[in-house]
Amino acid sequence: MATLIFTGSLTQFTDGQTECEVHAKNIKSLLGEIQEKFPRLSPLIESEGFAIAIDGEIFQDIWFAPISDSSEVHLIPPIGGG
Repeated sequence: MATLIFTGSLTQFTDGQTECEVHAKNIKSLLGEIQEKFPRLSPLIESEGFAIAIDGEIFQDIWFAPISDSSEVHLIPPIGGG
């Protein structure tokens, strides 16, 4: 199973959990799995437009980017600025 890492303020929505194992094989299924495991993240995922880093490569809006069983996946919240 791949390892999903939560950083920064995201842990407030995961009850302090900083990582978990996921079965997802692509980003689309990963987002569904995250919403199932951590329902408090669901509204953020649907509205914020997170980026996903898989093994150090950042993906955004690429639903079927592959995730292997040995992947390290990071959920990256949007960065505000102006």
